[in-house]
Amino acid sequence: MLDAILFRNPDRIPVIYHPSPAGLYVHGRKLLDLFCAYPPDNPITFDHIPAPPPHAIDALGAYHEFSTDDWGTQWEYLIFGIQGHPKYYPFSDWKAAATYPFPAIPSDDSPEFLAEKAAIDSRKDEYLIIRGWISLFEKLHALRPMDEVMMDLATGDPDLVRFLDRMEAYWHDMIDFYVRLGADVLFFGDDWGGQHRPLVSQRLFREHYRERYRRLIEHIRSAGKLVFFHSCGQLGNLFDEILSLGVNGIWPQIASYDEITFREKCLEHKVATYIHPDRQRLIPLGTPAEIDDRIRRYADAYHKAGGGGIFYVEMENDAPFENVAALITAIDRYR
Repeated sequence: MLDAILFRNPDRIPVIYHPSPAGLYVHGRKLLDLFCAYPPDNPITFDHIPAPPPHAIDALGAYHEFSTDDWGTQWEYLIFGIQGHPKYYPFSDWKAAATYPFPAIPSDDSPEFLAEKAAIDSRKDEYLIIRGWISLFEKLHALRPMDEVMMDLATGDPDLVRFLDRMEAYWHDMIDFYVRLGADVLFFGDDWGGQHRPLVSQRLFREHYRERYRRLIEHIRSAGKLVFFHSCGQLGNLFDEILSLGVNGIWPQIASYDEITFREKCLEHKVATYIHPDRQRLIPLGTPAEIDDRIRRYADAYHKAGGGGIFYVEMENDAPFENVAALITAIDRYR
């Protein structure tokens, strides 16, 4: 993993697996066995088939569940294993957010911290330890409705800006927490792209976000840790903004970009990429031969570059099993 991220000619391209509850629920034991037959380079164990709790299944057999997260947002889920949508929010407006209590950070002598640190310490010799999902945008529209967030960012609502200041301070505290745990890589997660273009202008991004990201990333880098940034969709000129922040890696939707231009920009900045094959068309709708060809092309390019590529596998509920098998076996064949 480190050799790939740092362009040090890794002996093979690493592969990361996601727990994939939706895919495992649909495909069952054959997907679990496939995952176990081709083990990844992240510390994950596939030993059971996830299933919805009995109370979440109605009399007609349909799945419907509500769950409240640590931030106080209640989520509604209609497809098991697929992210839901906010139903109820923890405060009524940005003025009320002034007194909103952020989730508690466990103390270093708490059972939660000690158990997590022991788990990390037991794996550090074998695995790169990845933690965090630092968010300054997605978290906003998990705490208030999306349309409200976008309008108030555009108008520079002062109460929203003050809340962003508080949120940034909270993430600085969380960075210290992850560092004390022993994480090697910290992840940002903010989806800034739509299907064809970014959701906000470059001006707005620079006004509210660039310096906040820069300060958080400098905090992480000064602690000797690596930084990855996940952002779905077509980022347009925000892609260059994110590359310029000093990140070590990016996790995009590669199919949203011209493949060669995207890779050249990442190579120029020495930014590694999570190679996340197209789950919008290729994996659910393509053929096994198309999948095999695409993975071979990705592997050839990143072998030639001397690193910078990490395959990422996440199976949802819409991919035929033959395509899932084609993806995993192709990665093993060409990595």
